[in-house]
Amino acid sequence: MKLQTDFNGRLYIETRLGNEYPHLIHCGESLYDIKNDTATPYLVAEECTNFPRLHLLTSWSEDEALQDIATYLSEKEGHTDPHLIAVYKLNF
Repeated sequence: MKLQTDFNGRLYIETRLGNEYPHLIHCGESLYDIKNDTATPYLVAEECTNFPRLHLLTSWSEDEALQDIATYLSEKEGHTDPHLIAVYKLNF
């Protein structure tokens, strides 16, 4: 999976099945900022509500990325039992 920007500067993830835009971005808003970050970009999929959402963030490991999203969901959105589906390491 590759992290790219479209002509409008919006971040998207290029997959073998097509392109996906992240629903929530927890890191820099531009590809330049993410590339200059020392942490690695990850995409975390979760399903706490009736529809799945994609979270883009930078973190040091897959486990830490999952924990960061679980903490975000419990503290900011009040979901005590988050259903985290998957985590993917992104390339440029």
